Amino acid sequence: MTHPTPKPPGRISLQNNRRLNSLWSLWIGALLLPTTLPAEDWPTYRHDSRRSGVTEESLAFPLKPAWQHRGGTPRQAWSGPAKWDAFSANTGLQSLRNFDPCYFVTVAGGLVYYGSSHDNAIHALDIATGRESWVYFAEAPVRLPPTIHDGRAFAGSDDGFLYALEAREGKLLWKDQGAPEDRRIPSNASMISLWPIRTAPLLVNNALFYTASLTPWESSWLISLDPATGKRRFAQEAADVTFQGALLATANTLIAPQGRSAPLLYDIATGRSTGAIGHGGGVFCLVTEDNELISGPKSQKAKDNQLFLTNAEGARIATFNDTTRAVIAEGVAYHHTRGVLKALALDAGNKEASQWNVEAPAPNELITCANAVLLGHSSEVHAYSRKDGSLLWKTVIPGGGLVHGLAISNRMLFVSDSLGGIHAFRP
Repeated sequence: MTHPTPKPPGRISLQNNRRLNSLWSLWIGALLLPTTLPAEDWPTYRHDSRRSGVTEESLAFPLKPAWQHRGGTPRQAWSGPAKWDAFSANTGLQSLRNFDPCYFVTVAGGLVYYGSSHDNAIHALDIATGRESWVYFAEAPVRLPPTIHDGRAFAGSDDGFLYALEAREGKLLWKDQGAPEDRRIPSNASMISLWPIRTAPLLVNNALFYTASLTPWESSWLISLDPATGKRRFAQEAADVTFQGALLATANTLIAPQGRSAPLLYDIATGRSTGAIGHGGGVFCLVTEDNELISGPKSQKAKDNQLFLTNAEGARIATFNDTTRAVIAEGVAYHHTRGVLKALALDAGNKEASQWNVEAPAPNELITCANAVLLGHSSEVHAYSRKDGSLLWKTVIPGGGLVHGLAISNRMLFVSDSLGGIHAFRP
């Protein structure tokens, strides 16, 4: 396999030569979209600081292809697990560190953003046309999408730096090195920092959080900054941890996934450790509307994948069996188990909540909008009614990749696959 020659760090702007054409295309695209439904951004990984995968925006089905972008095949941080576990007699094992299987996107201000592990860059695409607006090159892979806030795009790289870029033009505003020193090691055709940034930047209460971490035998760092200036609020050193996957937060607590180990808990004001979710694991985590945590699976040894629902005190209150993805919206849990997509009202006294079961393939990704539950499969996307589970729409994604990323913004659906494709759909 060949890889592109790394480009020097910095920005390449493609916007000036296309500004009039892009503005014209954006205006025409806006005219083609319905105007009766509210539109909102998707400014960070899985929409918000809870990583909920829930947006209040609606989609008008059927959707049609708008454009597609090919970013090159992702070079994941870690290889997958063995295909089977002879000791436990298990097959089809899921990687507990599969946090970068595709180019997840964020969307804000008329641009679609993603980070690339193929060319070590942060990309911004025009939402109406898919044309590249600007590119900023780091010195190593960018594994998770930038977080967009107040006209700035924040992204971390395996080179050990967090970058703050001007969101419209890609100009560097400031950068912050996670660890006290810059040491590099070879990894998967790149020279990476011994403290790469592999957690999607998190913004809570106008404070920016990120981590720098790789191995448990080296110290890791949990850092909080002023997003406008880059001035540090705190930098907490942590031992025997491996931060990876997207940081998320409850009202008072930061949650840091680790993959093979339990998610860790930190005070949001000080960064001091407050414990761990001992029965949790994996890099799929989300916080519900009631400040409860869904995480899992804990290990590769169970015959069925499991997700655990944990309350604010850390006690397990529910288990979702044979599942890897779930979303909770307006008190209803949507999850897939044993060939069936289910809507389950978590409050038994909520008679208004829709509860239903419908046959559906197992998804790699699951999100909801106001009127639909969307599932990403192998080269397909399916949309089901939140009201009764009826199939509203489905489509085939060209190329045959696994659909790992879904995002909704400006009444459009964005689909990211394992081959590096980003596909946009509109009514």
